[in-house]
Amino acid sequence: MTKYWTLLLTALTTTLGMSGKVMAQNTPKDYTGAIKKYDASFSGVGPEVYFLPPPKTENEIIEDNYTSKKSFSKEIARQLLFQRLLLQLKSTNNMGHFQYLMNPVPANTSAWNNTIENQKKAENWIAGYALANEAALFAIKNNDSSAASKFLYDALSLANRTDNKDDIATINLNLSNFQLYHGDFDKAEESAQKYHSYATVSKSYLEQANAWLLIAMARAGQKNFKAAENNIIRSAIPLFNKAKAYEGKIFAWEMLAEIYFKQNKYTEAQWFLLQARDLANAKNLSGELAEIEYLLAASKQKDGNYKVSIKEFIQAAELAANENNKQLSLAILDKLGEVYLVLKDYPSADQTYKAYTQLKNELYN
Repeated sequence: MTKYWTLLLTALTTTLGMSGKVMAQNTPKDYTGAIKKYDASFSGVGPEVYFLPPPKTENEIIEDNYTSKKSFSKEIARQLLFQRLLLQLKSTNNMGHFQYLMNPVPANTSAWNNTIENQKKAENWIAGYALANEAALFAIKNNDSSAASKFLYDALSLANRTDNKDDIATINLNLSNFQLYHGDFDKAEESAQKYHSYATVSKSYLEQANAWLLIAMARAGQKNFKAAENNIIRSAIPLFNKAKAYEGKIFAWEMLAEIYFKQNKYTEAQWFLLQARDLANAKNLSGELAEIEYLLAASKQKDGNYKVSIKEFIQAAELAANENNKQLSLAILDKLGEVYLVLKDYPSADQTYKAYTQLKNELYN
């Protein structure tokens, strides 16, 4: 036998031997225990035997739970922004004079429209814009964006028939915040610029600082990051300093950190968040700490510093619980569980997921 045929025969024998082993290894396994007899070599007439896949492990079930909840993370982030929006909205200065026109408070959009129309017919523009602004706040709280937009523009139109510059500024402030929330950044900047014009004339350091902050967030939304950073660092924060408005300054640092988040500049974001935390502690502004700790933890998570982020998320969770800020608590649990999963700490991930599910059901069901 030639050397060639010897090598070929050896190769075939080896291959056949391996095939037999592979066949044995590939013989399906019945994980249910229901199939008592099975001849893998039988190829006659009859239905094929179907073997159920093996049951998922506890760890695989936990991973599936986290995969299924990922899409809801966007809703949690949206609700945090909505919570922030509600804190920024204001009534007009003269609203107290017209409370009697809201007794009882209109229960729906139609009732608000009727109340406002009555003032328009009487050409009572001042009461009209005050009520239209309140109607917008009502619509925003009830997630009726279309009605909110209509009422805000109605309020601005009516206010512009008067010389009440401070209330016109308030409506522009509300309009800019509303437009920021909805991602209409060009219009948000336009409204913020009008608010800034008023603030400049009024010579109010606080109003000017707030205006610059709105302009910065609108520009960041347009991805004009450098201008946004400068608006906060060089304009808003010095004005907050002059006004000794420490809460405003802390909020400005938080917004600056979020601008750096958008650019994946986590070290810079962390530096400004640490300044915010130090100031909040120094001025006993404990109500600001939970949000700061949450942002710090989120920045460490994005930066891959998972073990430190766990400590900061837990600290943020304690602070949020003390404030009874359930929406923020849910956001913390959402991200904390993801960190545990990355680190393969399945028991902690499972425990966090259960707490997350319980709180989510409380808030959304």
